[in-house]
Amino acid sequence: MELHNRKFLLLLITVVFISLILGGCGLFPVEEDVLTPPLAEPEEIEYRTDEVRIGYIEDSIQRSAYFIPIMHENLYFSYRGGRMKEIHIKLGQNVKAGDLVAELLTDGLEREIELQSILVDSRVKDCSYAEQLAEIEINAAADKLSALENKYQSMHQNTEVYAVNDIERVYEEMNNQKILVGKVKLNYSNQIELKKNELAMAELKLKQLNEELEQHKLFSPVSGIVTYTLDIKEGDTINAYSTVATISDPRVLQLEYKGDAAKDFVLGMEVEVTVNKEIYTGEVVLTPSSVPFAEMDKYKDTILIKMEKLPEGVQKGDRASIKLVRDFSENAIIMPKRALRSYMGKSLVYVLEDGLRVEKYVKTGVQTTTEVEIIEGLQPGEQVVID
Repeated sequence: MELHNRKFLLLLITVVFISLILGGCGLFPVEEDVLTPPLAEPEEIEYRTDEVRIGYIEDSIQRSAYFIPIMHENLYFSYRGGRMKEIHIKLGQNVKAGDLVAELLTDGLEREIELQSILVDSRVKDCSYAEQLAEIEINAAADKLSALENKYQSMHQNTEVYAVNDIERVYEEMNNQKILVGKVKLNYSNQIELKKNELAMAELKLKQLNEELEQHKLFSPVSGIVTYTLDIKEGDTINAYSTVATISDPRVLQLEYKGDAAKDFVLGMEVEVTVNKEIYTGEVVLTPSSVPFAEMDKYKDTILIKMEKLPEGVQKGDRASIKLVRDFSENAIIMPKRALRSYMGKSLVYVLEDGLRVEKYVKTGVQTTTEVEIIEGLQPGEQVVID
């Protein structure tokens, strides 16, 4: 009986424990369910776009150039160098053909010319004296010969008057005189020839000295304006063929441009030239690549442009604006260059379609600093993403 009661009590405790577990929450306060917060709607992305359009695009450069005389003559001492005496012209001066430009120091050459002139004069007098003396001596000998010939002729015709021995003696004298006349003529001919040779040598020496003196002087072969003079002092040495001055013809002008854009110009290219708001046409006639190798340093980064028509009143040093069109396209599909991207060596843009950014690969053409031509990949009216 007692064992039965214990079993009943154990069973009751077990049932109560299970009930507590199954009803667990009934013994504690009931917690309310936590609600999930609503999802925030993402903000709409705004893209900055520009419309693809049809138009004209031009890749060009614009620079300043200046008018310079192109017909010029570089003046230099071609026969000799020496020490500079004086440059007689100044920058900007007008000179005429034949004007003295510069002189070298002659180092006593004038004195040598003076002495040689005296020698020449002496040789001239020697020749004149020899010729006069020869004429007198030859004439005297010839007269004596003539007299003997006449005497012999007379005696020969009057043999009854003159003895044979006398006639033969006169005949012998006549023949001897003939020989003497020949000797006198030969002797004086040789003397005169020698003196003429001496005179010729003296005159040649004088001529050479005068030519040498002239070589110390530099004359302008042309008329024009002095556009360059050598900066040199008296007594400084100058070599032959070193340019002393440049004389330019102010009537023949061309445009000169010097700068880093010279490489963009090609011989024969047409260039738009603006002078005083008037537009003219010019042609590239010299580039660094078109000059001889020896002149490359002189014309480095230099372009010369010949005007089709020279503006009226333009002068040396006047400024002009030159425009070179490197490439252009008409009726081109154009978009802002800022929208162009590059990926793996290919060009692409982002286009806005139904509010979404879509990637498109494109092929480009003419480009400027702000715009680019699209040859393939876009159509006019599309909106390209800039930012």
